[in-house]
Amino acid sequence: MSSGRITSHMNADHQLALIDYLTVYADINPNNLIESSVKITHVDTKQLIIDYNLIADPESSKTFAIYWDDALENENVKVKEMKDIKGKLIAMAKYCAAEQGFAVKKLTKVIPPTIASGPVFLLWGFLFLNIYNPNILRGISGFKKYVIDVLPFYKKIESNSLKIAIGLGIIHICEIVFFTRGYLRKYRTPTRQRYGWYGLQLIEGFYVIQRLVKATK
Repeated sequence: MSSGRITSHMNADHQLALIDYLTVYADINPNNLIESSVKITHVDTKQLIIDYNLIADPESSKTFAIYWDDALENENVKVKEMKDIKGKLIAMAKYCAAEQGFAVKKLTKVIPPTIASGPVFLLWGFLFLNIYNPNILRGISGFKKYVIDVLPFYKKIESNSLKIAIGLGIIHICEIVFFTRGYLRKYRTPTRQRYGWYGLQLIEGFYVIQRLVKATK
């Protein structure tokens, strides 16, 4: 891969990795960077040069050079030819992300519910209707004959709908606290999207976890 291709590819698609390089190797707080200013200006078999601007001094462009032999990473990739640079950059990206407690990827979108989670929405509708007024469902034509009379445990569920709803809510909150919150932090999900995921999980529960894992594979 040529120097030009590496530069254009990294600047266009992997700016997050460049920011991570500056954070770990140059010890720069990422919150102080103008993200759009971070870009590779030169790369060869000896070094990688990154230009960037700081929020405190937006008019002054700064430069940081990363020498391949000095760049710590866990795979010990050696750069002898241009073709070795891709592997080195990937290893560096993994290392720099891990050093901050992050994944290499960034999750920036909320994936909506699928058909698979449809029954959960029906369950919540059923519970809320029973909590509000059980006679609403009982008044539906054929409901007694095909549901109440067929399901021996229906009346018990109906009378305990509030407790079931509270229990489900507690379980889903625990999932958020003990899994989803940390998972979204790891994948650097923005605040707005993070709360979107939380809102869906309060309703869907484990289905959200399945979508999160699939989205970050």
